[in-house]
Amino acid sequence: MTISKVMASLAAHTKSGYSLDRSFYCDDEVFAADMQQVVGRKWIVAGHVDRIRAKGDYFLFKVGRESIIVVRSNESTINAFYNVCRHRGSLICTEPQGRVARLTCGYHAWSYGLDGALLAARLMPADFSKQDNGLHRCQVRVYYGFIFINLSDQNSDDFDVAFSDLAPYLEFHGFADAKIAFSRSYPTTANWKLIVENFVECYHCVPSHPEFCSMHPAEALVAFGAGPSSGPTEAVEKYLPALKAWEQHAAKLGRPIGSIDDGPESSHLRLLLQRTIREGFDSETQDGRPVSSLMGKRLGFDQGRMYLSFSPFTHVVATNDFAVLFLFTPRSTLHTAVDLYWLVDGKSTHVDVDKMIWGWDQTTKQDKVITENNQAGIASSHYQPGRYSEHEKRVVTFQQWYLRQFGYALQ
Repeated sequence: MTISKVMASLAAHTKSGYSLDRSFYCDDEVFAADMQQVVGRKWIVAGHVDRIRAKGDYFLFKVGRESIIVVRSNESTINAFYNVCRHRGSLICTEPQGRVARLTCGYHAWSYGLDGALLAARLMPADFSKQDNGLHRCQVRVYYGFIFINLSDQNSDDFDVAFSDLAPYLEFHGFADAKIAFSRSYPTTANWKLIVENFVECYHCVPSHPEFCSMHPAEALVAFGAGPSSGPTEAVEKYLPALKAWEQHAAKLGRPIGSIDDGPESSHLRLLLQRTIREGFDSETQDGRPVSSLMGKRLGFDQGRMYLSFSPFTHVVATNDFAVLFLFTPRSTLHTAVDLYWLVDGKSTHVDVDKMIWGWDQTTKQDKVITENNQAGIASSHYQPGRYSEHEKRVVTFQQWYLRQFGYALQ
């Protein structure tokens, strides 16, 4: 059966309000379809510019079977190339990051400039053309410090149309000039969709994340725990007066007020939500005290936070003095790279790293266990799709968006 027929059969048996069939999470054919129709066609954040500040700095971004070299060629230009030598296909860069004067394949010493042009290829025939054998480029855009890549050779989504309305928020938070204070990887043995579904609902927050819950008002977690449309309507209405009062307070301190709640018909399923943290807290830390100086253009601590999704693969949570960049990168059917980068203001001179990472480090370790257990249970012959709660609305939206990438509408 072809991939298109497999997906058509699975979509036909998917019920709105229920979790997906086992095959969506376990079958290699579905993962191949995901890479072709979903992952490979979206703008995905590969990292932050602070990883490659100097000329020749590079890092490898691995997604599915692809390895992408992200390299700074000069002060103003960042390039992305497929990590494939044009001679016989060997990997060129084998270390996950470093600094180079040129990109040289260790197999037969073919050498490329930081612009991808072939510089040297020994003993080739007279009719060989260096100009025709430069590295294959990967689409790349740098936007307020975030490095986006797109694997599609024919991009169907215009970058500016997709993300330009986020500019006021990204500028306010100072992401373009931010620096990485800490990073950690949490490789997870689970399908990427399970990781996304877990992240876009807070039904599990109280039983699973005591550290996270300790930093937030309980009513906010029920109403907006994972975005504007993630909680029950009555909970939203109950919390709205507190949210509106905070928005007025935060606006006086310079924060741009607004929200984004993309539906399943959108290109990237973006989300932007700003709300309060726990009363008396200035930052998302164990005791609510800051760990660094204010980020960006803030005029003072406003006791709030921002949750931003560029896509299901890339999320940012920003409190007043630091932000966390979440990268969920599909690697294979049952393996997903989960990488977190803690960002602080570029002019910050002191950061309490242990205090800063406490909440999200613990929460992400807990999420790793949760999703790996979820994956193991779905592999059982007795798994069947289960009914969602009123607190998992954003999961339904994600599933609708996902199926639309294949041309199917979930009713």
